[in-house]
Amino acid sequence: MKNALLALLGLMATAKGQANRYSPLLGPVFPHAANFSSNNAFHDMTMNLTTTLEDIILAGNSTSTSRSVINSEDTSFALQIFSSDTIGMDNGNNTLFQWFYTSPATQNSSSGVKEVDENTVFRIGSGSKLWTVLLFLVTAGEAHLHDPVTKWVPELQAAINAAPGDDSVDYVSWEDVTIQELASHLSGVGRDYAFSDLATMDPDLTGEGFPSLSKNETPPCGVTAPCTRAQFFDGITNTHPIAPTSYTPIYSNAAIQILSYALEAITNETYDALLEEYLFEPLGLNSSYYTVPADNVGIIPRNASTSLWNLSAGDETPAGGLYASIKDLSTVGRAILNNALLSPATTRRWLKPITHTASPSYSVGAPWEIYSFENVDGRTVDLYTKSGDLGAYSSMTALLPDYNIGFTILAAGPGTTELVAALTDAVAQSLIPALELAAREKARQIYTGVYSGQGTDKKNSSLVISMDNGPGLKVTQWVSDSQDMLQVAEALTGSDSLEVRLYPTALQQKRDGSCLMQSFRAVFGSPTTSNKFIGPVTGSSISWEFVDSYKYGNVGVDEFLFELDTGTGKVVSVSPRALRQTLQKA
Repeated sequence: MKNALLALLGLMATAKGQANRYSPLLGPVFPHAANFSSNNAFHDMTMNLTTTLEDIILAGNSTSTSRSVINSEDTSFALQIFSSDTIGMDNGNNTLFQWFYTSPATQNSSSGVKEVDENTVFRIGSGSKLWTVLLFLVTAGEAHLHDPVTKWVPELQAAINAAPGDDSVDYVSWEDVTIQELASHLSGVGRDYAFSDLATMDPDLTGEGFPSLSKNETPPCGVTAPCTRAQFFDGITNTHPIAPTSYTPIYSNAAIQILSYALEAITNETYDALLEEYLFEPLGLNSSYYTVPADNVGIIPRNASTSLWNLSAGDETPAGGLYASIKDLSTVGRAILNNALLSPATTRRWLKPITHTASPSYSVGAPWEIYSFENVDGRTVDLYTKSGDLGAYSSMTALLPDYNIGFTILAAGPGTTELVAALTDAVAQSLIPALELAAREKARQIYTGVYSGQGTDKKNSSLVISMDNGPGLKVTQWVSDSQDMLQVAEALTGSDSLEVRLYPTALQQKRDGSCLMQSFRAVFGSPTTSNKFIGPVTGSSISWEFVDSYKYGNVGVDEFLFELDTGTGKVVSVSPRALRQTLQKA
C-alpha cells in the first residue's frame, strides 16, 4: 500500500504554462452544459468560427496572395456541429452550427447538385470503417471481438494449411489475428490488395527502375474492376505481413474488408442488407448509399470518373466506399453519443484507445483516430475521429464524449485532405474552450454555495463549495459536528496545504421521479509548480491510484452525492457519504 506522502506526490499535476498544476481524474471536471447553444460561450464560438471559415475561403480565392488550405474556385464543403442534448431545437435536426460552401465550379457543374446543403451526398471514403465497426457492434456484439478471424473466414484457415511451414516473414500468421485487431489496425496485415498497386496502374515501369513482372505477379483486379472475394483472398494471403499482431498500428483497408466477411458469417446476412436493416432504417439515413447513387443527389467535382464518384468499391466498400450526406454523418455521430444503438457500457468501452502511435497526442481505437488536446486548464481532452479520403472526396466524423458534442465535415474537390484536417483543427480549437467555459459557468450556477445541517450529535455541519481558475468544484470550508474536516484531511494525507476538489464520476440515478442523484469524488492534494518535476514519472498525474483510499465504515471519505431537483435543475443538497450527513443548500 502506498503511504500518504506518495499519495500527495501523485496528486500534483496539470496545465503547461500555468503557475500551478492540478491532478484531476480523466474525464470532464464539470458535468457537461446541457443547452450549450444558449450559453454566451457558444455565441462567441460561432462568431469566431464563422470569421475563421470566411478567412479560409477568402484566402483560397485565386486572387489571394495568402497561402490557403482550400482552392475556393473548385472545392466545396459542408460542416455541422451537433449535440446529443439538443432534441427539440427549432431547426428540427439537433444541429448547433452548420456551414456550407459551394464553389463556383460546383455551381456551374454539368452534373450533380448546383448547391451544397445538408442533404447533398458525398463519398465518405474511410469514414465507412466507422460505420462498419458500429454495425459489427450492433449486430454481432462485443462477444466476438476476440475471436480468431479464422473461426469465421474459411479462406484464411485454408491459407494456414497451404502455407509452406512456419514463415512469419512472408506469410501472415492468420491464426493469431483477432477481429478486434482487424478493427484497430493491429493485425499486421498490409494496407490493400491490388487497389493501389503500381503494376495495375502502369504495366511497364521498367523505365523507372522496376523489373518486369509476369502476368501471375500482376494483380488481375483493383483499378479496372473491384476484386472478387476469391481474387482478394488469393492475393491477400500471398501478401507479406507488415508486423506481428498487436506490435504496431498499421492502417489497413484490407483488414476491415476481412472484418466485414467475418460479420457476414457471424450474422448469416450480407453486409449491405445489415447496413440497411440496422443503420439506414433505424436512424433514418435517407441520403446514404452502399452502391453508386443517382448523380442528381450528389456533388461531382469535374466528372463522375475523375472524381471517383461512380467507382464501385465492391467488397472493399465496408472499408472505404460508402456515400452519405452531412446530415446523415451527424445522425450517426449523435446516435453514438446518445447510445441509440449500443448500450452505454458498450459505447464507453468502444470510446477508448487501444494502442498508441509514435506521436504522444495521437492514439488508435477501433477504428478511431484519437487526438489529445490540451484544454484551457491543462488537462487532456480526447477527440475521437474517423477521417476518410477517396478520389476528390474527404470526410471527418469527430466526437467529444466529455461534452456530448460532435462535428462532421465533408469536402469535394482538389486538396480536400488538407482542407478537412485544417477545418478539424479550427473547429476543435474553437469548440473545446467554449465547451469548457460553458460547463464551468453552468457548474458555478448550480453547485457552488453554502450547504448546512446538523451532524450526528446535533452539532453544526456545513460545506462551502466555490470555484476558482482550477479544475472542478473547490471545497473551501468543511465542518462536521463542529470539527474542521479540512484539517482532518490534512492529517490523513500528511499535507499542510491541502486542497479538496470534487469531480463528476458520470454515475447518476433518478429517484422518486423528482430528483436526480449525481456522484462526485474528491481529490485530496495540492497544486504544485512545474519546476518540481524531473521527467515523465515525477510529472505524471497518479491521482487515479488513490481514489477511494480512505474509507469510513466501507464508504469512501472522498464520495459526495448531490441531489438535484429535476424540475428546476437546481441542487437541493449534498451528502458527504462517509459522514452519513445530508446538507441542505442555502
